[in-house]
Amino acid sequence: MNHHDPAISDRVPALISFFDTNFVCRYANGFHRAWYGREPASQIGRSVEELFGPDVAAKRMEHWSRLAAGEQVTFLADIRHSDGTLHSASVRYVPHLQGGKMKGFYAFVFDMDDQQYMFESMFGASAVGYWELDFRGVKKALEAIAASGWHDPIQHLYDNPRFMRQVVDNIPVLNMNKKARQLFGVAEEDMPGLSLGRFVPPGTEKVVAANIVAYLKGESNFENETVLCTLDGDPVEVLISASFPRKDGFCNTLTLGTVDISYRNAQDRRLSQLEAELAHSSRVSTLGQLTASIAHEVNQPLGAVMTNGNAALRWLNRDVPDLEEAQAALRRLISEAERAAEIIQRTRSLAKKGEPNRIECCLGQLLADVEKLVHRETTSMGCELRVEELPCEVRLTADPIQIQQVLINLIVNAAQAMREQPGRRLIRLSASTHGEIVKLQVRDNGPGFGPSSSDFLFDPFYTTKGDGMGIGLSVARTIVEAHGGSISASLGGTRGSVFEFTLPCMIVI
Repeated sequence: MNHHDPAISDRVPALISFFDTNFVCRYANGFHRAWYGREPASQIGRSVEELFGPDVAAKRMEHWSRLAAGEQVTFLADIRHSDGTLHSASVRYVPHLQGGKMKGFYAFVFDMDDQQYMFESMFGASAVGYWELDFRGVKKALEAIAASGWHDPIQHLYDNPRFMRQVVDNIPVLNMNKKARQLFGVAEEDMPGLSLGRFVPPGTEKVVAANIVAYLKGESNFENETVLCTLDGDPVEVLISASFPRKDGFCNTLTLGTVDISYRNAQDRRLSQLEAELAHSSRVSTLGQLTASIAHEVNQPLGAVMTNGNAALRWLNRDVPDLEEAQAALRRLISEAERAAEIIQRTRSLAKKGEPNRIECCLGQLLADVEKLVHRETTSMGCELRVEELPCEVRLTADPIQIQQVLINLIVNAAQAMREQPGRRLIRLSASTHGEIVKLQVRDNGPGFGPSSSDFLFDPFYTTKGDGMGIGLSVARTIVEAHGGSISASLGGTRGSVFEFTLPCMIVI
């Protein structure tokens, strides 16, 4: 075999070999000395089994069929070194074809233990709390779902909280870096036998379920906020994140990142308390529907102003201030303040005669902005918001701020209605066109509303919520009708409610 250059191949820190069609070695590079303690020439004439071991040789027929088809073959294997130790290795076979026929193949073998050392160095020194979890049990559990006749494992996860509890309790913790052990009160001697269930309090299994759902849907990563607990049972509010590498089959191990957000959430709760006090003051005031409407509508942008202001202060108060992040937070703060001012101006205009201030806007972009604005609030209430894509471009002549407020009110109302509901909480936002009319629909799978309420839902100060003001739906109807549309509510069949409204539109194919 003369298709190699020793000046290059002998300098590569990996085994490079060439095997004939009988899986017998015909060339070996210089790295074989370091791996096996033998001269490369002594490897010539040895079989794959002699060089790489019986486990690799056992897959010979499988590898042969793929190589003969011109495919490269990549797999992991444990290969013994000259000192008798087994090393985890990444093996790649590359076919050598002549005239369309395979004359042999190259074998490239890389020692994964060195790469594992590099990973562990970064893993241990990180400021993020990282976990390594054994996900093989999850794989078996999902296979059991399929074997029992369930064709929708995602729905099964939502419908069976006890099943999810069993899965969580049986996910072994393989490793935790120093930051994770500090955050969750775990000492080195506590590590053997630990399972993820020790840190997942009852009722929060749905976040782990959502993580698995994201993987099953083929998403590249997952992020959510939840409450875990320390080894002693103390609650810890965390942001969890996971990345799903794109490879064949199910992940055997999963790396989970955790960041302590207790301080940030404490500030958010304080802000929410202030917002509630403001809403209460507005409700009991005698300034009428207009004042109450303004207070109701500006709660969300005011909350975003406070959140971004606090974020900017935290970036500036770091040992090394991050000016770029602080500037970004301040820009978001200014944008939300401007949005609050626009809401006040447009809500006041509803009490005046004349047409609202309308501009031409893209409905798809408007829906995307609404999804971003309500994402945090719906997620905090355990709801999944699904925004369906439009089949074509639709443009409106409308006041986008007011239309956004109608959709935000309907979505937040749906999320609040399902706040105490077990199982999956799903909100669908969709749009359909009928001639020069667009119909926007917000549908949920919550408890719905009583028949006696349907005639009063859009009346000022009528509410079915103990802490509600009865303003949101009244303002929504005023906005929609001012734009030449109509709004209605109905029950969604067996469960849930459907709110929909129409607007004049222009369709661009």
